[in-house]
Amino acid sequence: MYNLLQRVSGITSFAMSTLMALVVLISLATPLLPSSPTHDIALHNVQTTSGRLMDPFDKSSRSAEYTRLTFDVDADLSSLFNWNTKLLFTYITADFSAPGFDTNRVVVWDRIIRNERQAKLRLRRHHNKYAVRNFAQTFEGVEGANLTLHVNPVPYLGIMYDKPVLSIPFVIPRAPPVDKAKAKAKAKL
Repeated sequence: MYNLLQRVSGITSFAMSTLMALVVLISLATPLLPSSPTHDIALHNVQTTSGRLMDPFDKSSRSAEYTRLTFDVDADLSSLFNWNTKLLFTYITADFSAPGFDTNRVVVWDRIIRNERQAKLRLRRHHNKYAVRNFAQTFEGVEGANLTLHVNPVPYLGIMYDKPVLSIPFVIPRAPPVDKAKAKAKAKL
């Protein structure tokens, strides 16, 4: 008949094939699990200022327009946790189109949620974590923008997918003109 090594090899091959089939089924079924997260974003204030950002990766040191947002987030994302969810990567983006650059997506805020207790977000009068600026250094020609909440479930097994859950429109105002004489006098102080 067969010796012991051939029997162990046959059993191991069958076990690994069965395990791989189970892994494929789990990765395909996880995005189909029902979830009903609740979420709301309220934008309170949008201010655009002109100045220089201290960016260690941008040596140009040019003056540019920056936008500061003040927003509220109410979200209960605990229903997105299941047996295959390791963590949730949650972030808010500002999406706008400008002359010369059709699609601009700037991450405004982000958070890693590791368990269901942290999945209840309640932020009040929160400011953007990262600078919002345009490649053209000015927001001239930008008509409107969208503030979008994204949730990215990170599974133990399977593919990561992005879930944009809520989007609200807003307008990016132009920065007020800067009087250069006053700016030089202020810089001397």
